[in-house]
Amino acid sequence: MQFDDFFDTIADDPRIGTSHIVIYLALLHAWQMKGCPETMEVATYEVMRYVKLRKRDTYLMRIKDLAAFGYLKYYPAENEYIKAEVVFKKL
Repeated sequence: MQFDDFFDTIADDPRIGTSHIVIYLALLHAWQMKGCPETMEVATYEVMRYVKLRKRDTYLMRIKDLAAFGYLKYYPAENEYIKAEVVFKKL
C-alpha cells in the first residue's frame, strides 16, 4: 500500500519534513478520491486547501523536492489555468 510504503521510506530519510509529509498525504488523498489513476491531474489550489499552506512557493518547492527525492513524478503546468500531473512512484 502506498501509504505504508511512504512512511516506511521516510523513516530513514532526513530530507523529509512535515510540509513534505502533509503534501504527499494530500496528494495521496486526492489520488484515492479520483479512483487511483496512473497519472493524476491536480491543481495547486486543490492541494493547498487540504494542507493549509498559504504560500504557493512553499507548496511548489516541497512538491519539487518530493519529485527530486524519488517519491513521485511531477509535471508542472505551463500556466495557472492548466492542472499539473502527478504520478506516484512505487516505493
